[in-house]
Amino acid sequence: MVNRVKAAPLMRGFLMGSLLVLGALGATRVHAADAEASAAASKPEIWINVGGFSRHFNRSANYNESNLGFGIEWRHNPEVAVMAGVYDNSLGKPSQYAAVNWQPWHIGPVKLGAAIGLLNGYPAIERGGTFFAALPMATIEGRRFGVNLGLIPSIGDVDGALLLQFKMKLF
Repeated sequence: MVNRVKAAPLMRGFLMGSLLVLGALGATRVHAADAEASAAASKPEIWINVGGFSRHFNRSANYNESNLGFGIEWRHNPEVAVMAGVYDNSLGKPSQYAAVNWQPWHIGPVKLGAAIGLLNGYPAIERGGTFFAALPMATIEGRRFGVNLGLIPSIGDVDGALLLQFKMKLF
């Protein structure tokens, strides 16, 4: 997913830009109109996943796009989830993540926002160590199953990708 060491400052810049955009848009939050559905959705939920899949924009790079692993997600309320997990990244290396998925915008069943947290396992960023990351995230959750869809934008030496993660609600 990353070509050179120069990507770390770009990722930090993207993180700061994402935070500024999310903060600026925070005043224009869109909520579901149905108060009863909103009250039911405010109960904490635990979700699990077995990693996910990616589709890279640079098709000639031969990235690993089957990013299997294990993750857990605690949805505290309709807007906030805490996520953590491990997976085989796009370089075929093990990665771990811990993030907050803040999704203040709701359009019907779709939640929109960003996942902001810590990630590791990419040798060209912080020598494979831990770094901050942020990416736009959309979520659709049913009674038992859900999907997270993320976007890594192509910035500088970072090859972008779409991320897809299927999940199942435990309770």
